[in-house]
Amino acid sequence: MSADRPERAEATAVVPALVRDYRRLLRLFPFAFRRAHGAEMLGHLLDTAAPGLSRPARGDVVDLLRAAAREWALAPLGSTAPERRAGTGLLCVALPALLAVPAVRAGGHAASLVPQDGAPPRLSTVPMVAAWAIWALGVVALLTGAGRAGRTLVAAAAVVAALTVGALLAVGQAHAAFLETGWAVGLAAHALVVVEHARCRASEHDRRLAVITAAGMALAVVAYVLATVSDAAHLGLPWWSSVASTTWSTEALVAPLMVLGLAATLWARTRQAVPLMAGVLTGIVLGRSQFFWSGSVDPSTVDLGNVLGLLALSLGAACSARWVVNRIGELAEVRARLRLDAEQAVGPGTGVVGGP
Repeated sequence: MSADRPERAEATAVVPALVRDYRRLLRLFPFAFRRAHGAEMLGHLLDTAAPGLSRPARGDVVDLLRAAAREWALAPLGSTAPERRAGTGLLCVALPALLAVPAVRAGGHAASLVPQDGAPPRLSTVPMVAAWAIWALGVVALLTGAGRAGRTLVAAAAVVAALTVGALLAVGQAHAAFLETGWAVGLAAHALVVVEHARCRASEHDRRLAVITAAGMALAVVAYVLATVSDAAHLGLPWWSSVASTTWSTEALVAPLMVLGLAATLWARTRQAVPLMAGVLTGIVLGRSQFFWSGSVDPSTVDLGNVLGLLALSLGAACSARWVVNRIGELAEVRARLRLDAEQAVGPGTGVVGGP
């Protein structure tokens, strides 16, 4: 008995310090993740700590910081693997269908440009054409089963889009950067989705998902062309021009999107995809509205603050939608637990018996 006391005293002197430091590091993770995995992670860290260690090892600190950054990046997709699996499945179809329209528009616009006097077109003419071309190659690779190459190209497209927005700001074309910021957010979101989808899924290539994705992209492009070709022809413009941005009001876009978002939130099978789509659509819609201006848009008044504000609103919309989705999920779990407790209290084979 007395031989065990020194070991207990030493453990009492060391473990509280480790618990305190590890808890501080775990606070860097999102709240929903800490609630689901915090106790398990803390126990694992303490169990694997070297004997006599009074402070977290440098390797553990680096790993925790890296993991916390990753969890914050993946927070819109969910805090657990089942949530992310459910969200990425739908987003792998919805995001390509959404992004196919500006990609085709940019390709059509770039193909129609004829440089005059040998001078190349300005950066603001079709600024995202390189990013869209790389993204299209990545999507084709994903649809044909070349998963690793497709994910690499989609991620590269997101990087090129971010660099394009930065280049537009650097050369003084802030208004063009503001217009493209929403699409850059969409490309970044799709890169995040395809990488996480590959990690969550056991199979490398899902042919049915590829067929559905290709069909969704085709339907989106055809619907856009049919909706804009008549107005564009009336104005003497090609269908890939910006006529759709001027004829479709923000209110006309926001109303159906809110209805679809609410319906998707209420349905468990699509709920986990809502936060990321909310962030992407916020950036796209507000990037083509007069939210930051009172009256007509004056391109000379746009600056870096507008771009950062748009990014902040996109992130805020995703985080707010994630909070709502998490609360709905918690309520569903509570109802299921209460229903299970009631069934267990009644017991199998128990029925309502009449009076004596």
